[in-house]
Amino acid sequence: MQTLKFISILLLTTLVSCSESTEAELTSFAVFCEMVANDAKPIALSHPMTPKEMDKQWPHMLQIADEYGVSIFREDDFPITALFPKAATIGKSVALVYQGDRLTQYMQLKNDVAGSRSSNDQLALSRRFGRLLGYAPVGINGLLQKNTEFKSLAAFGVEKQITHLYYNDPETAVRFYEQTLGLSQVSPLVFSVSDDAFLAIHSHDERHPVDQPQSTAIALLTDQLPSWYAHLQSNGVTIKYTYKPKEGGAHDGFVAVDPGGYLLEFEQFKQHPENELFVAILAGADRQMTSVDTLSFYGSITWTYHKDLLKVKNYYEQELGFRMVADQGWTKIFQTSNSGFIGLVDERRGMMDYADDKAVEIEWQFDRVEKLYQYLNENGSSWDAESFTMQGPENYQFQLK
Repeated sequence: MQTLKFISILLLTTLVSCSESTEAELTSFAVFCEMVANDAKPIALSHPMTPKEMDKQWPHMLQIADEYGVSIFREDDFPITALFPKAATIGKSVALVYQGDRLTQYMQLKNDVAGSRSSNDQLALSRRFGRLLGYAPVGINGLLQKNTEFKSLAAFGVEKQITHLYYNDPETAVRFYEQTLGLSQVSPLVFSVSDDAFLAIHSHDERHPVDQPQSTAIALLTDQLPSWYAHLQSNGVTIKYTYKPKEGGAHDGFVAVDPGGYLLEFEQFKQHPENELFVAILAGADRQMTSVDTLSFYGSITWTYHKDLLKVKNYYEQELGFRMVADQGWTKIFQTSNSGFIGLVDERRGMMDYADDKAVEIEWQFDRVEKLYQYLNENGSSWDAESFTMQGPENYQFQLK
């Protein structure tokens, strides 16, 4: 039905069009109207054009908007933000496609843009405008990086994620990961879970003492849950939560305990509304074989536990620039490398409690690390150039190499 409506609109506009009303412009405008009508975008913008061009296009735009049941507003004084180059809209007219109160929302934004002074205000307003246009945080970051000096961490290309864990008896932990789990040892204390996701074993130290509460869990992603469960049971590994597959659930798994008390969640994500993008990403991940029969993993999630989940989510999206690939409500999963992920957890519902001092550190290795250091030296307020670390919210410390 929508296709027939679209064809009829094009035929109608072609019959009544004036010489400068191109089919391509009206086609794209009709697409935007359909997106707003179906709530795929809060508002949409037509291609900027001269006021004279808008005068000629306006009657046809009104007709198309009416067919889709949306409203349009002619904007001859487009607000200047960092989202778009100034030259693209200065002296131009734009048609805003909207429904309901969205025009009021836009006018409130425009008024705030006019009164903004600081660069931080302008950046925040640019993000606000991007959200009103329905852009994802990654897309907003991309536009800001084109038009300002802003760069997210992800813009420098994360190649590897290493999760650092701390033990009273690291030798026993090394034997467990090498022999019981059969992971490849890429250096004496570093094990590969997948192509670019690793675990590093360390002794307790001054920053990570013996009595430090554990503040993380590690998900090992596999589609061989029954076999892994049987293998761990046969090797006497402590199981905290047993394997109970659930029909129709978002994921299946079980939780084992490693020699240092860290929780290891053997997990498989299934097709489910909260996992649709994540499942598509994992489908293309390479299986990394272990030395245990034919068992393998294809990725890893480092779970971190938070008091203010929304604050940390915004930090991962806006400052770090990672893409959220699954939203389970009280957990938010971000892709950091090809097969490495960080899962932010509301500590009120997770397996672990929040802790001010962290028994885990996260390292990201970058493709353009020298460019990253240069940027952070000039702009990174929480960057320590001596230790190559950056402090995040809630005392999380990130190693950048």
